[in-house]
Amino acid sequence: MKKPRHSLRHLAEYSALRAVVFALDLMPLRMALCCGAAMGHAAWALGIRRKVSLINLSLAFPEMSGRDRAAIGARSYANFGRFAVEFARQRRLGRSHIEKHVRVENPEIMKRLGEEGGIGLAFHYGNWELLGVLQSYGGVSTRFLVGRQHNALVDGFVNRLRSVHGIGLISRDGAMREIFRTIRDRGVVAWLSDQDAGRAGVIVDFFGMPASTPRGAAAIAVKLGCPVYPTFMIRERGLFHTAVYTEPILPRRDIPAEQAEVELTRLYTSRLEEMIRRRPDLYWWPHRRWKTTGLYREREAVREG
Repeated sequence: MKKPRHSLRHLAEYSALRAVVFALDLMPLRMALCCGAAMGHAAWALGIRRKVSLINLSLAFPEMSGRDRAAIGARSYANFGRFAVEFARQRRLGRSHIEKHVRVENPEIMKRLGEEGGIGLAFHYGNWELLGVLQSYGGVSTRFLVGRQHNALVDGFVNRLRSVHGIGLISRDGAMREIFRTIRDRGVVAWLSDQDAGRAGVIVDFFGMPASTPRGAAAIAVKLGCPVYPTFMIRERGLFHTAVYTEPILPRRDIPAEQAEVELTRLYTSRLEEMIRRRPDLYWWPHRRWKTTGLYREREAVREG
């Protein structure tokens, strides 16, 4: 069987990624996190998707001043830089690191998730990848539902980082059978569900405005009758995090399936909104969350605050 050929661009991207990861591995973690935050601030200062972030923040927090929204945006980019560093060093964030630096706010819900299984719903908030590491060492059998990146070399490297702590992976291509099997075996399928889903999505309110939201998690939960656990990893000071497991949401059985999907999506989206209001700087704002519902047309001329 012939090995796939890679373009020069993909080889260059992969080489650059490995070089950056190698350099970060040489630093103490605190220093590496400072570098990540600095890179995030630099990306904000250079204006990388800054306008989209400010429009999103103006939609979510119209009562805030432009200065306050810009400060949240800059801190959001810094958080993403720290997240990227932690993910790049994931091989070194083992059991002892988790036990020392991650506190679980409601361990009884995490234990219930491990015993009953279901869908562990995560979002682009805090350090979402670290939830899988925590669950792996906490006895929660977890498999990530992952997409496929254009660069196969980068895709393979990223997935090796994800699986190093015993986390299983399910590809979105032909994933349905594995998802069903995992949940029926009382395992957990970890799912990200907070980006614009186009015309195939479920329309629910997000910060009081209609947003197209991925349908998959709710559709599976309704079909199998399994619970959905919205989960969050809150970055605290320094190296410390707090994992928040909110009460599971069970799909309704007394209404039609399509209506139950919408209701379930609405409920877990409202949980995300609550957490963003608690710490808006931990959400990743550059995504065009309201793209499908057309809320950007009248905002494109918004000036950066």
